[in-house]
Amino acid sequence: MIFGTDISHHQGTFDMHRAKAESFEFVFMKATQGSGFVDSRFAANLDSARAAGLLVAAYHYQQGSDGAQAQVDNISAVVPTDVPVILDVEADSGDTALTADIMGRLRAAGYSMPLLYLPPWYWEQIGSPDLSGFPPLWKSRYPDNDPGYASEIYQRVPEHYWNGYGGGHVAVLQFTSKATIAGQQPVDANAYKGTTEELAQLLGEADMTPEQDAMLRRIEHELLGPRGSEGQIAGWGTALGPRTVVAMLLDLHTSMHEPRPSRVPGGSETLVPLTDAIRDTNGVVYQLPARTAAQLGAGGGVDRASVDGALRPVISEAVTEALGADSAQHEAVVDAVTARLAGAVDSPQQSESEA
Repeated sequence: MIFGTDISHHQGTFDMHRAKAESFEFVFMKATQGSGFVDSRFAANLDSARAAGLLVAAYHYQQGSDGAQAQVDNISAVVPTDVPVILDVEADSGDTALTADIMGRLRAAGYSMPLLYLPPWYWEQIGSPDLSGFPPLWKSRYPDNDPGYASEIYQRVPEHYWNGYGGGHVAVLQFTSKATIAGQQPVDANAYKGTTEELAQLLGEADMTPEQDAMLRRIEHELLGPRGSEGQIAGWGTALGPRTVVAMLLDLHTSMHEPRPSRVPGGSETLVPLTDAIRDTNGVVYQLPARTAAQLGAGGGVDRASVDGALRPVISEAVTEALGADSAQHEAVVDAVTARLAGAVDSPQQSESEA
C-alpha cells in the first residue's frame, strides 16, 4: 500500500519535497477544465513534483457543456504528452459518451489515459452506465470528515470501499479530503494497493520505442472497436482475414517482451519484462476479461478452455523469462495469469450495497 495526494491551485504553493519525505509516492494535479480553464499552478506543480521524485499525472475536469475536441485542444495546449491524463467526471460533466469521445481523441494525440475519476454518486446520477470499456477507476469515498494524517484516516476505511461498479475495477481510492500533508490541511489523500513500481507501470512509466508505443495504442484502439461474428477485431486484419483477441495477444507478446529498466523515481535499474511493465497501461490487459468475455464466450462461440489453451504457452514463456524455468512458483504464476487473461469472471462482483 502506498499513499498519494491530488492538488490544484486551491493549495497554492505545495511542498512536494516535504510530501515525498512524508512517504507520499504520487501526486495527481489539476491541469485544465472544459474548453478554456487552465489551472494557474499546474506547470509549477508538475516541475516541483518531478524534481521531488514523485509519480505524476494530470487531471482534466470534463465539462458537459463543451465539445470533446475543444476540451482536447485545451489539454493539449497545457499538458505535455509524456504526462498521463485522467478525466475528472462529476458534477456538470455530461455523460460517458462525451468521456469516451475525449479519451479517443486524447489517445490519438499521443496521451496515455491510465485512470478515470468518476465517483459512485455521479455514476448513479447519470444512469449507472457500463464502465467495463474504460480505464481502471480512481474512486472517491470517505469514512468520515475528520481531519488527520493520511495513514491514520486510512485505518478507518472499510475494505468494501475498494469494490468496483459498472464493471470497472478500482485502482486508486481517494479516501479523505481532510488530510494534513506537507504542512497543509485540508488536502485530498489517496491510496494505491500495490508498490511504487506497480503504480509506475499503471501510469505508463515504462520505456518503449516509438514502434512499441504505436502498437500498444493500436491494440488499445482496436480493443474498443467492433467485433466480427466470431469475436474478431475489426480492422486488425491480415491476408488471412481478421485477427482474434488471442492472436492479438500473441502479437503483443512477440513485439513487447523485451526487458526494460525501472523508471520509478530514485529506484534501481532492475530489469523486468516489458509485458509486465505495460500490463496495466490504460487498463488494456487488466480489462481484457471484461471487454472480451461476451465475444469469446457465448457471443463468439469460443469457450474459455480454448482461450486458456491458446494463452498458456505464451504466458509460460513470459514467466520463464521473468522467474526462470525451475522456479517453484512457475506453474502457479502461469495458472493465475492465464486465468486472468482468459476471462476469469465467473464470480459476480460484490457491490457496496451488499457489503
